[in-house]
Amino acid sequence: MDFSNAIPTSANGNGGINAFDSTEAAPEFTPLPPGVYNALVLRGEYCSTKAGAEAYRLRFEVADGPNAGKTVIRTWTFSSKAMPYTKRDLAPFGLTTSAALLSPFPAAGREYLVKLVVALQRGDDGIERNDIKRIDVVRVNESPAAAFMLATQDEGEPA
Repeated sequence: MDFSNAIPTSANGNGGINAFDSTEAAPEFTPLPPGVYNALVLRGEYCSTKAGAEAYRLRFEVADGPNAGKTVIRTWTFSSKAMPYTKRDLAPFGLTTSAALLSPFPAAGREYLVKLVVALQRGDDGIERNDIKRIDVVRVNESPAAAFMLATQDEGEPA
């Protein structure tokens, strides 16, 4: 008995289980080589570490060169020891209050171009990971579309 047509495929024929056999596997993950990179901030988010500590994470995408498109992440925690460094490092992004840390970042229509200094760090498990040593905000671009965005308001309030 043939069950090959019992499994639904995607509507457009691109993907689904039928594409599995002919798809090349992605390359193994490798961290970025140490260096200086121009990057865009993809997003910032309030999160938790694996150990359960409160944290804030910024995700960057390399903007040019042979590593363009690769991403790297930097996470800050809110322990009493780390807090002064967290506040210092997030301030150039306008992340200066807990309300800002809990809001979507970057704001709609805003793009942050940064220069990253990236190093390699070998963990106790022997795995190499990226360590962002320095972040400089180079430029903040405001999208022309941002001027046309509607102001947020609570439901039922007059505009």
